[in-house]
Amino acid sequence: MGCGRGMPGAAGCAGECGGRRLSARENRIGAAVRWIGCAGVSLAASADGAERRGPVLVMLAAFENKGKIRPPPADKPHSYPSFMKSLYALALFPALFAHAANDWNRFRGPNGSGVSDASGLPDSVTSETTLWKVELGKGWSSPVVWEDKIFVTAETGEDSRAVICLDVKSGRELWRHEEKFAPHKKHNFNSFASNTPFADAERVYVNWCTGTTIQALALDHSGRELWRNEGIANHIHEHGYGSSPIVVDGVMIVRSEFDWQRDGKVYTEDPEEQKWKSCVAGLDAATGREVWKLEIPNTLNTFSTPAVNVRKDGTKEIICANTTSGVFAVDPKKGVINWQYNPGFNQRNVGSGVLKEGRYFCTFGTGGGVKEFAAIDVTGKEPKPVNFEFSRGLPYVPSPLVVGNLMYLLGDGGILKAVKFDTGEMLYDERVNGSAGSSKFFGSPVAADGKIFCGSQQGDLIVIKQGEKFEQLSASKLDSPISSSPAISDGRLFVRTEKMLWCIGAKGAPLP
Repeated sequence: MGCGRGMPGAAGCAGECGGRRLSARENRIGAAVRWIGCAGVSLAASADGAERRGPVLVMLAAFENKGKIRPPPADKPHSYPSFMKSLYALALFPALFAHAANDWNRFRGPNGSGVSDASGLPDSVTSETTLWKVELGKGWSSPVVWEDKIFVTAETGEDSRAVICLDVKSGRELWRHEEKFAPHKKHNFNSFASNTPFADAERVYVNWCTGTTIQALALDHSGRELWRNEGIANHIHEHGYGSSPIVVDGVMIVRSEFDWQRDGKVYTEDPEEQKWKSCVAGLDAATGREVWKLEIPNTLNTFSTPAVNVRKDGTKEIICANTTSGVFAVDPKKGVINWQYNPGFNQRNVGSGVLKEGRYFCTFGTGGGVKEFAAIDVTGKEPKPVNFEFSRGLPYVPSPLVVGNLMYLLGDGGILKAVKFDTGEMLYDERVNGSAGSSKFFGSPVAADGKIFCGSQQGDLIVIKQGEKFEQLSASKLDSPISSSPAISDGRLFVRTEKMLWCIGAKGAPLP
């Protein structure tokens, strides 16, 4: 690799890479990875397979080949010295990945965990910590961040919606991709822009529901439509749609899980629509063409987003959950089920599951019924249940949050539980209060800098101190209800309310 040209901060590069001026973030992390570049090792892939720009990406053409680096001939296998193979094991170090991959590119950030290693985040929202705020159309989707851009979806009219791109530093709108749609049935607490986009180095991916079909499209980072697939799957339900896409090793995962009837309630009288089947589909992320489609039994409408599990042999699988099939893992390349855990669930899966150190946890529920959960060990060939016991107050809509060995469960009605993730031992069970008293939650909590951030239906951003003892730090009133989950990137918190997007950070902190 010579002097390491192409790595931020490397001698002789003067803060540039191939003529491109490096971002502040790339320069900040350059020193930490320079020695890896000299060894010729690239640690660029996250668990979900998203490409990452920056110092560790430019050295491996398999991830981003733009004519700068030629890949090896197809008939010539890669050959690395033994010391480089040893260095490759560093890919298992999560701290390095978190540092190098500071983008928040999907629903709830890195693998849907909701956890960031950012520091310096404020304890409350004030005029000084509000760096900017901009108006958006209605929508429950969460913002995602890639480098210097924010992507979010919104309703822009009674029959129009858009993907909107904003500048991270100022909130200035860079572009919007707007399109018409036919309004259809949905829950009062849902919107026509509830699906969070997925972003990688080349594209922004979005999936919509028309009321009868699931569509997907990909845009480049300048807003140009690259492809569109208007007939991925059928879908019908009076509650609408909400599952967000992910991309794993070049395959876009789209889910359509529903049933046309339940307990005698019929959602369609059309005999053809009654034949429709639930499915999970894999699309070629570069073209939008279907790679595979896995039909599964119809189920209660599902709103969760998958997590990606990396098995011991290095292969990946996506973990999904729904009422009828329980928890199941799908091979993202072949579209086949690897394993299934299904003791029998009766309620809907809305909040997304979390995966931490080989353990997966998710909840099932209804608006007013008893909540169910799945806690399983997924390190072996078959899942094994973990013995957790909970009495009440499990989340229905908010997703679980795991930080270290503590799992935080924020119930819709405002009860926050903290339990040990390895045993399920209860540490506390306390009410979270907003600026005007009790609160209700639909958005999922996120964590960074020793704090937990929760957005309420009453329009408060509530901050809780992480730890085994409950301590609420603040409740700051924003402009309108919060049904999305915050995004965290480069020491900034991005909170989407019903009407606006807020950028919150410490006063005087340098912008990325």
